[in-house]
Amino acid sequence: MKDMLKDQIAIVTGGASGMGEATAKLYASEGAKVVIADFNPVKAQKVVDDITAAGGVARFYQPMDVSKKEDVEAIVAKTIEEFGRIDILAAFAGKTFDGDPNLTQEQVLEKTTAVNQWGMYYSCFAVVPQMKKQKSGKIIICSSNGAFNPTAPAYEYHMAKGACESLTVNLAMDLAKFGIRVNCVKPGPIVTAFWDELMEDGPARQAMLKGIADIEVPLGRTGVAEDIAGPALFLASELSSYITGLCLYVGGGMGYVYAFGQSSIAHAGVGRSDL
Repeated sequence: MKDMLKDQIAIVTGGASGMGEATAKLYASEGAKVVIADFNPVKAQKVVDDITAAGGVARFYQPMDVSKKEDVEAIVAKTIEEFGRIDILAAFAGKTFDGDPNLTQEQVLEKTTAVNQWGMYYSCFAVVPQMKKQKSGKIIICSSNGAFNPTAPAYEYHMAKGACESLTVNLAMDLAKFGIRVNCVKPGPIVTAFWDELMEDGPARQAMLKGIADIEVPLGRTGVAEDIAGPALFLASELSSYITGLCLYVGGGMGYVYAFGQSSIAHAGVGRSDL
């Protein structure tokens, strides 16, 4: 199918890389006009240029720190000013601060919560007034399979992602009467630059990822960003017009058809060292 999102206006947070970038490009290829909301102007502009070169329409207005309410609201205001509406929010902005030697554990908790929990809250509630006014809209929230099915401890990050799932079902209940659908994707082991924050790339990481795939993923492979973009398109399109409040596992069977053995990631030494 083509033009599944023809002339719709989509904001993609975290759209400059990883799952957000893949989703932004897929939305644009299906006819959406895409606003890249990200803190990295160089990478964001590159995504805009790629979409434009492929014949799509994309914008990057200014850097956005998702943990700052005023930054998020500024992007939403600029989107409405130019396009007059917001049909889709795909909220992929997220980050882990585990392993940062310059942060105390309290600072890790504060920064992780600010980005992954409060940032999601700010993003969703910034678009809600316009969507209510339109009496339509689709919100796609990104959680993590690890929120409730962790392969290794990531306390602050997984707590915040668990909150995103609670936000999903509460928003879905509250906004259904306005014609707004709210759903959530729960990625499994998707290999993006996000992993660089957790473990340096190299033989050890490759062995660890292979171990996850072999032991814990029924489909037998780790995922790529495009594996998330497809479900994000489905949830933004009319193919899912009767779905709201869904938290959808996207992990090759991990999390629901669970071929679980001893966690290879735990044996790789990834986890909290102070416990």
